[in-house]
Amino acid sequence: MSNWLEIWEQHPDIFITQNWQECSKERKKDLRLSPQFHYFFGGETALRVGIIASETLPKEEDLLLAGMLWANRLSNGARTVIYFVAPDYSPFFLHALSKIGGLINVKAVYWRERISPSLYLIPDGTLGNQKRIAIGEKRPNWLKWRQELNPVAQQQLTVIKGFFEKLVDRGVRSELKHQTVSFIWGNFEIAEIKKKGRKFDLVTKVKWEKNGDLAQSLYCQGWVDASGELNSEFCATIQRILGILEEKEKTKQLKPKDCLSLWLSQGGGISSALWGLPKEWPWLPSDRSENWVVDLGQWFYFEENSQLSVVCPILDKPLFHASQAVLLSSVLEISTLLYGDKSKSYNGWDLKIHWLTCKEMEDELRLWLSWLKHPERYHIWTLPSNWETEGLNELVSRSSPNREGAFRDYPGNG
Repeated sequence: MSNWLEIWEQHPDIFITQNWQECSKERKKDLRLSPQFHYFFGGETALRVGIIASETLPKEEDLLLAGMLWANRLSNGARTVIYFVAPDYSPFFLHALSKIGGLINVKAVYWRERISPSLYLIPDGTLGNQKRIAIGEKRPNWLKWRQELNPVAQQQLTVIKGFFEKLVDRGVRSELKHQTVSFIWGNFEIAEIKKKGRKFDLVTKVKWEKNGDLAQSLYCQGWVDASGELNSEFCATIQRILGILEEKEKTKQLKPKDCLSLWLSQGGGISSALWGLPKEWPWLPSDRSENWVVDLGQWFYFEENSQLSVVCPILDKPLFHASQAVLLSSVLEISTLLYGDKSKSYNGWDLKIHWLTCKEMEDELRLWLSWLKHPERYHIWTLPSNWETEGLNELVSRSSPNREGAFRDYPGNG
Protein backbone atom coordinates (compact mmCIF):
# COMPACT_ATOMS: atom_id res chain seq x y z
CA MET A 1 0.00 0.00 0.00
CA SER A 2 1.32 3.45 -0.87
CA ASN A 3 2.24 5.93 1.84
CA TRP A 4 -0.08 8.61 0.50
CA LEU A 5 0.70 11.20 3.19
CA GLU A 6 4.38 11.02 2.28
CA ILE A 7 3.51 11.41 -1.40
CA TRP A 8 1.40 14.49 -0.67
CA GLU A 9 4.26 16.06 1.31
CA GLN A 10 6.64 15.45 -1.60
CA HIS A 11 4.36 17.41 -3.98
CA PRO A 12 3.42 20.67 -2.26
CA ASP A 13 3.15 22.35 -5.67
CA ILE A 14 0.19 20.14 -6.65
CA PHE A 15 -2.19 21.01 -3.84
CA ILE A 16 -3.48 24.29 -2.47
CA THR A 17 -3.03 23.19 1.13
CA GLN A 18 -0.72 21.07 3.30
CA ASN A 19 -0.86 19.16 6.58
CA TRP A 20 -3.21 16.46 5.33
CA GLN A 21 -5.12 14.11 7.60
CA GLU A 22 -6.39 10.72 6.51
CA CYS A 23 -9.98 9.61 6.99
CA SER A 24 -9.88 6.49 9.17
CA LYS A 25 -11.64 3.24 8.31
CA GLU A 26 -14.11 3.84 11.12
CA ARG A 27 -14.84 7.35 9.90
CA LYS A 28 -15.30 6.12 6.32
CA LYS A 29 -17.83 3.62 7.59
CA ASP A 30 -19.68 6.28 9.60
CA LEU A 31 -19.80 8.56 6.55
CA ARG A 32 -20.88 5.67 4.28
CA LEU A 33 -17.92 6.19 1.97
CA SER A 34 -16.72 3.43 -0.33
CA PRO A 35 -13.96 1.45 1.43
CA GLN A 36 -12.07 0.83 -1.83
CA PHE A 37 -10.64 4.38 -1.93
CA HIS A 38 -8.43 6.49 0.35
CA TYR A 39 -9.69 9.86 1.63
CA PHE A 40 -7.78 12.86 3.00
CA PHE A 41 -8.80 16.30 4.17
CA GLY A 42 -7.22 19.68 4.89
CA GLY A 43 -7.88 23.36 4.33
CA GLU A 44 -9.50 26.08 6.40
CA THR A 45 -13.01 26.76 7.66
CA ALA A 46 -13.92 28.90 4.64
CA LEU A 47 -12.25 26.58 2.12
CA ARG A 48 -12.36 22.82 2.58
CA VAL A 49 -9.96 20.65 0.59
CA GLY A 50 -10.07 16.91 0.08
CA ILE A 51 -8.37 14.11 -1.82
CA ILE A 52 -9.77 10.79 -3.00
CA ALA A 53 -7.05 8.38 -4.12
CA SER A 54 -7.05 5.02 -5.87
CA GLU A 55 -3.99 2.78 -6.23
CA THR A 56 -5.48 0.88 -9.16
CA LEU A 57 -7.56 1.78 -12.19
CA PRO A 58 -10.99 2.28 -10.66
CA LYS A 59 -14.47 1.74 -11.97
CA GLU A 60 -14.98 5.34 -12.86
CA GLU A 61 -18.64 5.73 -11.90
CA ASP A 62 -17.70 4.44 -8.43
CA LEU A 63 -14.79 6.89 -8.20
CA LEU A 64 -16.90 9.82 -9.37
CA LEU A 65 -19.66 9.14 -6.86
CA ALA A 66 -17.27 8.48 -3.97
CA GLY A 67 -15.35 11.68 -4.71
CA MET A 68 -18.50 13.79 -4.85
CA LEU A 69 -19.86 12.26 -1.65
CA TRP A 70 -16.55 12.99 0.07
CA ALA A 71 -16.65 16.58 -1.20
CA ASN A 72 -20.22 16.91 0.00
CA ARG A 73 -19.32 15.59 3.46
CA LEU A 74 -16.42 18.03 3.72
CA SER A 75 -18.28 20.99 2.35
CA ASN A 76 -21.21 21.48 4.71
CA GLY A 77 -22.05 24.61 2.74
CA ALA A 78 -18.48 25.92 2.42
CA ARG A 79 -16.44 26.18 -0.78
CA THR A 80 -14.65 22.88 -1.37
CA VAL A 81 -11.90 21.65 -3.66
CA ILE A 82 -11.62 17.89 -4.21
CA TYR A 83 -8.65 16.21 -5.91
CA PHE A 84 -9.11 12.89 -7.71
CA VAL A 85 -5.86 10.89 -7.75
CA ALA A 86 -5.57 7.68 -9.82
CA PRO A 87 -3.15 6.01 -12.26
CA ASP A 88 -5.23 7.00 -15.28
CA TYR A 89 -8.61 8.32 -16.43
CA SER A 90 -10.73 7.94 -19.52
CA PRO A 91 -11.38 11.13 -21.50
CA PHE A 92 -15.05 10.66 -20.64
CA PHE A 93 -14.31 10.85 -16.91
CA LEU A 94 -12.30 14.03 -17.41
CA HIS A 95 -15.15 15.52 -19.42
CA ALA A 96 -17.57 14.56 -16.64
CA LEU A 97 -15.39 16.44 -14.15
CA SER A 98 -15.76 19.55 -16.29
CA LYS A 99 -19.50 19.42 -15.52
CA ILE A 100 -18.94 19.88 -11.78
CA GLY A 101 -19.38 23.41 -10.42
CA GLY A 102 -20.88 25.64 -7.75
CA LEU A 103 -19.52 25.24 -4.22
CA ILE A 104 -17.52 22.17 -5.25
CA ASN A 105 -14.48 22.51 -7.51
CA VAL A 106 -12.77 19.36 -8.78
CA LYS A 107 -9.27 18.64 -10.04
CA ALA A 108 -7.73 15.50 -11.51
CA VAL A 109 -4.21 14.25 -10.79
CA TYR A 110 -2.31 11.41 -12.46
CA TRP A 111 -0.38 9.15 -10.06
CA ARG A 112 2.51 7.31 -11.68
CA GLU A 113 4.25 5.27 -9.00
CA ARG A 114 7.47 4.47 -10.87
CA ILE A 115 8.00 7.94 -12.34
CA SER A 116 9.47 10.98 -10.65
CA PRO A 117 7.66 13.21 -9.96
CA SER A 118 4.87 10.74 -9.32
CA LEU A 119 1.96 13.22 -9.39
CA TYR A 120 0.84 15.26 -12.40
CA LEU A 121 -1.97 17.80 -12.09
CA ILE A 122 -4.20 17.84 -15.17
CA PRO A 123 -4.78 21.51 -16.15
CA ASP A 124 -8.37 22.63 -15.63
CA GLY A 125 -8.60 23.93 -19.19
CA THR A 126 -8.12 20.45 -20.66
CA LEU A 127 -10.91 18.70 -18.74
CA GLY A 128 -13.73 19.64 -21.11
CA ASN A 129 -11.78 20.04 -24.35
CA GLN A 130 -11.25 16.49 -25.59
CA LYS A 131 -11.46 15.84 -29.31
CA ARG A 132 -14.38 13.75 -30.46
CA ILE A 133 -13.54 10.09 -29.89
CA ALA A 134 -14.47 7.23 -32.20
CA ILE A 135 -15.78 4.23 -30.29
CA GLY A 136 -18.18 1.41 -31.08
CA GLU A 137 -19.25 -0.08 -34.36
CA LYS A 138 -22.61 -0.26 -36.08
CA ARG A 139 -24.86 -3.25 -35.55
CA PRO A 140 -25.24 -5.44 -38.63
CA ASN A 141 -28.59 -5.18 -40.39
CA TRP A 142 -30.64 -8.05 -41.76
CA LEU A 143 -29.13 -7.67 -45.25
CA LYS A 144 -25.57 -8.00 -43.95
CA TRP A 145 -26.51 -10.95 -41.76
CA ARG A 146 -28.20 -12.65 -44.73
CA GLN A 147 -25.24 -12.11 -47.08
CA GLU A 148 -22.91 -14.11 -44.83
CA LEU A 149 -25.04 -17.27 -45.12
CA ASN A 150 -25.28 -19.90 -47.83
CA PRO A 151 -28.25 -19.60 -50.24
CA VAL A 152 -30.39 -22.19 -48.45
CA ALA A 153 -29.81 -20.58 -45.06
CA GLN A 154 -30.63 -17.19 -46.57
CA GLN A 155 -34.09 -18.42 -47.53
CA GLN A 156 -34.57 -19.98 -44.10
CA LEU A 157 -33.59 -16.70 -42.43
CA THR A 158 -36.23 -14.87 -44.47
CA VAL A 159 -38.92 -17.26 -43.24
CA ILE A 160 -37.86 -16.92 -39.59
CA LYS A 161 -37.65 -13.14 -39.85
CA GLY A 162 -41.17 -13.06 -41.29
CA PHE A 163 -42.52 -15.17 -38.41
CA PHE A 164 -41.13 -12.85 -35.74
CA GLU A 165 -42.19 -9.70 -37.61
CA LYS A 166 -45.78 -10.87 -37.15
CA LEU A 167 -45.18 -10.73 -33.39
CA VAL A 168 -44.11 -7.08 -33.31
CA ASP A 169 -47.61 -6.04 -32.22
CA ARG A 170 -47.16 -8.26 -29.16
CA GLY A 171 -43.98 -6.43 -28.18
CA VAL A 172 -41.35 -8.71 -29.75
CA ARG A 173 -38.28 -7.01 -31.21
CA SER A 174 -35.01 -8.25 -32.67
CA GLU A 175 -31.48 -7.38 -31.61
CA LEU A 176 -28.74 -8.16 -34.12
CA LYS A 177 -25.11 -8.81 -33.27
CA HIS A 178 -22.35 -10.19 -35.47
CA GLN A 179 -22.86 -13.85 -34.53
CA THR A 180 -26.37 -13.86 -33.06
CA VAL A 181 -29.85 -12.47 -33.47
CA SER A 182 -31.89 -12.26 -30.27
CA PHE A 183 -35.67 -11.96 -30.18
CA ILE A 184 -36.72 -10.05 -27.10
CA TRP A 185 -39.91 -9.20 -25.22
CA GLY A 186 -39.23 -6.38 -22.76
CA ASN A 187 -36.01 -7.46 -21.03
CA PHE A 188 -36.61 -11.16 -21.76
CA GLU A 189 -34.90 -13.05 -24.55
CA ILE A 190 -37.33 -15.60 -25.99
CA ALA A 191 -35.34 -17.01 -28.95
CA GLU A 192 -31.92 -16.81 -30.54
CA ILE A 193 -30.39 -17.41 -33.94
CA LYS A 194 -26.71 -18.33 -33.66
CA LYS A 195 -24.42 -18.39 -36.65
CA LYS A 196 -22.62 -21.69 -37.39
CA GLY A 197 -20.26 -20.98 -40.28
CA ARG A 198 -22.55 -20.19 -43.22
CA LYS A 199 -25.51 -21.81 -41.50
CA PHE A 200 -27.28 -21.08 -38.20
CA ASP A 201 -29.17 -22.68 -35.33
CA LEU A 202 -32.49 -21.44 -33.96
CA VAL A 203 -33.61 -22.20 -30.39
CA THR A 204 -35.94 -20.80 -27.76
CA LYS A 205 -34.33 -19.00 -24.79
CA VAL A 206 -35.91 -19.03 -21.33
CA LYS A 207 -33.08 -18.35 -18.88
CA TRP A 208 -35.42 -15.95 -17.10
CA GLU A 209 -37.77 -18.75 -16.04
CA LYS A 210 -36.86 -19.93 -12.53
CA ASN A 211 -39.04 -23.05 -12.66
CA GLY A 212 -36.59 -25.59 -14.02
CA ASP A 213 -39.20 -28.08 -15.22
CA LEU A 214 -41.16 -25.37 -17.01
CA ALA A 215 -37.99 -23.95 -18.57
CA GLN A 216 -37.06 -27.42 -19.83
CA SER A 217 -40.50 -27.87 -21.38
CA LEU A 218 -40.11 -24.55 -23.20
CA TYR A 219 -36.81 -25.47 -24.84
CA CYS A 220 -37.33 -26.10 -28.52
CA GLN A 221 -35.26 -26.01 -31.69
CA GLY A 222 -36.58 -24.33 -34.79
CA TRP A 223 -36.02 -25.12 -38.46
CA VAL A 224 -37.54 -24.46 -41.85
CA ASP A 225 -38.84 -27.67 -43.45
CA ALA A 226 -38.90 -28.69 -47.11
CA SER A 227 -42.19 -26.88 -47.66
CA GLY A 228 -40.60 -23.59 -46.61
CA GLU A 229 -42.45 -23.36 -43.28
CA LEU A 230 -41.10 -22.90 -39.77
CA ASN A 231 -41.75 -26.09 -37.80
CA SER A 232 -45.05 -25.95 -35.93
CA GLU A 233 -43.60 -27.14 -32.62
CA PHE A 234 -41.28 -24.12 -32.46
CA CYS A 235 -44.06 -21.71 -33.45
CA ALA A 236 -46.36 -23.13 -30.77
CA THR A 237 -43.63 -22.92 -28.13
CA ILE A 238 -42.96 -19.25 -28.91
CA GLN A 239 -46.69 -18.55 -28.61
CA ARG A 240 -46.70 -20.36 -25.28
CA ILE A 241 -43.69 -18.36 -24.04
CA LEU A 242 -45.36 -15.09 -24.97
CA GLY A 243 -48.53 -16.21 -23.22
CA ILE A 244 -46.57 -16.90 -20.03
CA LEU A 245 -44.82 -13.54 -20.13
CA GLU A 246 -48.02 -11.66 -20.90
CA GLU A 247 -49.69 -13.41 -17.97
CA LYS A 248 -46.78 -12.36 -15.73
CA GLU A 249 -47.35 -8.78 -16.86
CA LYS A 250 -51.11 -9.00 -16.34
CA THR A 251 -50.77 -10.46 -12.83
CA LYS A 252 -48.00 -8.00 -11.83
CA GLN A 253 -45.32 -10.67 -11.44
CA LEU A 254 -42.68 -8.70 -13.36
CA LYS A 255 -39.96 -6.85 -11.49
CA PRO A 256 -40.36 -3.06 -11.64
CA LYS A 257 -37.31 -2.71 -13.90
CA ASP A 258 -38.69 -5.31 -16.34
CA CYS A 259 -42.16 -3.78 -16.29
CA LEU A 260 -40.85 -0.29 -17.06
CA SER A 261 -38.53 -1.62 -19.76
CA LEU A 262 -41.46 -3.35 -21.44
CA TRP A 263 -43.52 -0.16 -21.59
CA LEU A 264 -40.65 2.00 -22.79
CA SER A 265 -39.42 -0.44 -25.43
CA GLN A 266 -42.91 -0.81 -26.89
CA GLY A 267 -43.56 2.93 -26.95
CA GLY A 268 -47.02 4.42 -27.27
CA GLY A 269 -49.04 6.24 -24.66
CA ILE A 270 -47.41 8.98 -22.69
CA SER A 271 -43.84 8.07 -23.69
CA SER A 272 -44.70 8.73 -27.34
CA ALA A 273 -46.59 11.90 -26.39
CA LEU A 274 -43.52 13.22 -24.59
CA TRP A 275 -40.63 11.93 -26.67
CA GLY A 276 -41.85 10.31 -29.89
CA LEU A 277 -41.28 6.83 -31.26
CA PRO A 278 -38.72 4.37 -29.81
CA LYS A 279 -35.36 4.25 -31.59
CA GLU A 280 -33.07 1.23 -31.56
CA TRP A 281 -29.59 1.78 -30.10
CA PRO A 282 -27.51 1.06 -33.22
CA TRP A 283 -24.08 0.44 -31.70
CA LEU A 284 -22.00 -2.46 -30.45
CA PRO A 285 -18.62 -2.25 -28.68
CA SER A 286 -15.73 -2.63 -31.08
CA ASP A 287 -13.60 -4.21 -28.33
CA ARG A 288 -14.06 -5.55 -24.83
CA SER A 289 -12.96 -2.34 -23.15
CA GLU A 290 -15.90 -0.35 -24.51
CA ASN A 291 -18.34 -1.03 -21.71
CA TRP A 292 -19.68 2.49 -22.26
CA VAL A 293 -21.36 1.34 -25.46
CA VAL A 294 -23.03 -1.61 -23.72
CA ASP A 295 -24.23 0.55 -20.81
CA LEU A 296 -25.69 3.14 -23.17
CA GLY A 297 -27.58 0.32 -24.85
CA GLN A 298 -29.51 -0.16 -21.59
CA TRP A 299 -31.08 3.30 -21.94
CA PHE A 300 -34.07 4.16 -24.13
CA TYR A 301 -34.07 6.42 -27.16
CA PHE A 302 -36.99 8.19 -28.80
CA GLU A 303 -37.32 10.42 -31.83
CA GLU A 304 -39.86 12.95 -33.02
CA ASN A 305 -39.33 15.46 -35.83
CA SER A 306 -35.58 14.69 -35.88
CA GLN A 307 -35.38 15.43 -32.13
CA LEU A 308 -33.68 12.65 -30.17
CA SER A 309 -34.65 12.14 -26.52
CA VAL A 310 -32.59 9.97 -24.17
CA VAL A 311 -34.39 8.31 -21.25
CA CYS A 312 -32.56 6.77 -18.29
CA PRO A 313 -34.74 4.80 -15.84
CA ILE A 314 -33.58 4.98 -12.20
CA LEU A 315 -35.51 2.66 -9.88
CA ASP A 316 -32.76 1.87 -7.37
CA LYS A 317 -29.39 3.23 -6.17
CA PRO A 318 -30.19 6.75 -7.39
CA LEU A 319 -26.84 8.34 -6.56
CA PHE A 320 -24.90 5.56 -8.30
CA HIS A 321 -27.07 5.61 -11.42
CA ALA A 322 -26.93 9.41 -11.52
CA SER A 323 -23.12 9.20 -11.41
CA GLN A 324 -23.19 6.69 -14.23
CA ALA A 325 -25.57 8.94 -16.18
CA VAL A 326 -23.22 11.92 -15.87
CA LEU A 327 -20.39 9.76 -17.23
CA LEU A 328 -22.46 8.21 -20.02
CA SER A 329 -23.82 11.57 -21.10
CA SER A 330 -20.18 12.64 -21.41
CA VAL A 331 -19.60 9.63 -23.67
CA LEU A 332 -22.48 10.78 -25.89
CA GLU A 333 -21.20 14.35 -25.91
CA ILE A 334 -17.57 13.78 -26.91
CA SER A 335 -17.74 10.50 -28.84
CA THR A 336 -18.88 9.91 -32.40
CA LEU A 337 -21.79 7.67 -31.32
CA LEU A 338 -24.39 10.31 -32.13
CA TYR A 339 -22.50 12.86 -34.14
CA GLY A 340 -20.69 10.45 -36.42
CA ASP A 341 -23.96 9.35 -38.03
CA LYS A 342 -24.81 11.57 -40.99
CA SER A 343 -28.50 10.67 -40.90
CA LYS A 344 -30.78 13.31 -39.42
CA SER A 345 -32.02 10.83 -36.83
CA TYR A 346 -29.05 11.32 -34.52
CA ASN A 347 -28.22 14.98 -35.08
CA GLY A 348 -31.03 16.43 -32.96
CA TRP A 349 -29.98 15.55 -29.42
CA ASP A 350 -30.47 18.50 -27.05
CA LEU A 351 -27.82 17.25 -24.54
CA LYS A 352 -30.56 16.37 -22.05
CA ILE A 353 -30.92 13.10 -20.16
CA HIS A 354 -34.41 12.31 -18.89
CA TRP A 355 -34.26 10.56 -15.53
CA LEU A 356 -37.39 8.46 -15.05
CA THR A 357 -37.62 7.64 -11.35
CA CYS A 358 -39.77 7.24 -8.25
CA LYS A 359 -40.78 10.09 -5.97
CA GLU A 360 -38.78 8.73 -3.03
CA MET A 361 -35.55 8.94 -5.05
CA GLU A 362 -36.01 12.52 -6.17
CA ASP A 363 -34.09 14.13 -3.27
CA GLU A 364 -30.95 12.09 -3.93
CA LEU A 365 -31.07 12.95 -7.62
CA ARG A 366 -31.48 16.61 -6.72
CA LEU A 367 -28.37 16.30 -4.57
CA TRP A 368 -26.43 15.24 -7.66
CA LEU A 369 -27.93 18.13 -9.62
CA SER A 370 -26.67 20.55 -6.96
CA TRP A 371 -23.10 19.55 -7.87
CA LEU A 372 -23.45 20.38 -11.60
CA LYS A 373 -22.85 23.53 -13.61
CA HIS A 374 -25.77 22.73 -15.92
CA PRO A 375 -28.36 20.80 -13.89
CA GLU A 376 -31.03 21.62 -16.47
CA ARG A 377 -29.47 19.00 -18.75
CA TYR A 378 -30.75 16.25 -16.42
CA HIS A 379 -34.53 16.29 -16.42
CA ILE A 380 -36.27 14.46 -13.55
CA TRP A 381 -39.59 12.73 -14.23
CA THR A 382 -41.31 10.99 -11.31
CA LEU A 383 -43.58 8.01 -11.70
CA PRO A 384 -46.90 7.96 -9.83
CA SER A 385 -47.07 5.74 -6.76
CA ASN A 386 -49.41 3.31 -8.54
CA TRP A 387 -47.43 3.09 -11.79
CA GLU A 388 -46.81 -0.67 -11.51
CA THR A 389 -50.56 -1.37 -11.54
CA GLU A 390 -51.88 1.59 -13.52
CA GLY A 391 -49.04 2.15 -15.98
CA LEU A 392 -47.45 5.37 -17.19
CA ASN A 393 -50.67 7.35 -17.51
CA GLU A 394 -49.26 10.04 -15.26
CA LEU A 395 -45.74 11.45 -15.10
CA VAL A 396 -44.65 14.61 -13.32
CA SER A 397 -41.77 16.79 -14.44
CA ARG A 398 -39.69 17.65 -11.36
CA SER A 399 -36.71 19.41 -12.91
CA SER A 400 -37.36 22.90 -11.60
CA PRO A 401 -40.19 24.85 -9.92
CA ASN A 402 -40.65 26.94 -13.05
CA ARG A 403 -41.04 23.96 -15.34
CA GLU A 404 -43.05 21.62 -13.13
CA GLY A 405 -46.04 20.12 -14.80
CA ALA A 406 -48.11 16.98 -14.82
CA PHE A 407 -49.34 14.79 -17.65
CA ARG A 408 -52.51 13.32 -16.20
CA ASP A 409 -55.21 10.98 -17.48
CA TYR A 410 -53.33 10.37 -20.70
CA PRO A 411 -54.48 7.10 -22.37
CA GLY A 412 -51.12 5.39 -22.08
CA ASN A 413 -49.96 1.85 -22.62
CA GLY A 414 -50.20 0.62 -19.02
